[in-house]
Amino acid sequence: MTLKPVAVLLTVLAVLAVQPVPAQALPSRAADPGVTVEPGSAPVGTSARIRGTAWTPGATVQVQVCGAQAVHGSADCDTERAVTAMVAPTGTFEAGLTVGAPPAACPCVVRVGTLPGASGTPATVTAPFTVAGHPVERVRRDVAPVRADVVGLEVVGGGDRGELFGGRPRRTLVLRIRNAGSEPIENAPLVVGWGSGDTPDSPLDAPKTGTLRPGQTATYRIPVVLPPAAFGQFVVGGRYAGSVPFETTFTTYPWGLLGANALAALLLLVGLRLTLGRWARARRRRRLRPAAPPAPQPAAARPAGTVELTDVIGYLDSVAPSPTGAYVVDREELIGYLERRTGDPAGTVDAEALERFLALPRGETR
Repeated sequence: MTLKPVAVLLTVLAVLAVQPVPAQALPSRAADPGVTVEPGSAPVGTSARIRGTAWTPGATVQVQVCGAQAVHGSADCDTERAVTAMVAPTGTFEAGLTVGAPPAACPCVVRVGTLPGASGTPATVTAPFTVAGHPVERVRRDVAPVRADVVGLEVVGGGDRGELFGGRPRRTLVLRIRNAGSEPIENAPLVVGWGSGDTPDSPLDAPKTGTLRPGQTATYRIPVVLPPAAFGQFVVGGRYAGSVPFETTFTTYPWGLLGANALAALLLLVGLRLTLGRWARARRRRRLRPAAPPAPQPAAARPAGTVELTDVIGYLDSVAPSPTGAYVVDREELIGYLERRTGDPAGTVDAEALERFLALPRGETR
């Protein structure tokens, strides 16, 4: 008798268990927050549009581009270009983001997370994104990238006398790194090199970095020694802690050696010009020099004591003739003239013929 109520109660419960429950009586499961990025790939400096759905209304979210799939949190992200957005009552938001180069290599993502103090459950969502031109490496979850900034980079030194005349150019790269994170950086690797093109592929000896506390700035000096007589523009750069790049350029010219070569070339040109000038002047002199007169032919031997008729006529022509055509000649003067012409003494002249010539009466035609 006492078992019947119990059996009836069990029967009623079994029936209720198999009856369908109205849909409105079941609690609804909230959708997970979602993020979409348009476009899915963009180079640094361009913009992308980020939209979110099913986020907590009224919450503030932060949007940023991250490398290494953001496995190390904000250490992988470009926090300088991060933007914030307010979630609408509908659970949606929209934000414009300028694409920057994250400190870690791709694969990259757009990381959206609620800021502290927002109502509701904190949430962080990532969406795949490609930063065009950014390096891609394997994600290393066991090594977290450091947060450090290059606050100073310059090349100093050079210009000594040896370098001016073809010696080894010597410079010093001064690198200043600041720890921008909240954790100390212990013995981060520092890789530095130089090159004559666009890539610093010739390694340099870098110092040990030691410990860099949060907010602290360290200065590293790296000697840069180039080959002898190197000239032109050179690049020097590298990476700090594997994820902080730096690069700069400098020029060097052996002005003393170049000046000496230019002076030697100038002296060579001057000497060549002088030589050519002397050669040209000598050639002109040879061209303008008159031809040597022909050697005088020896006169035919004349008998001693005689005079050529042309000599006598020449003498007679040199004195004034008379109006009638007769020559007025002084006897002694004529004899002296003939003697001088023949070079013989007075007794050697053909006096007889001369006497007959001169014995004619004065005034007659001779």
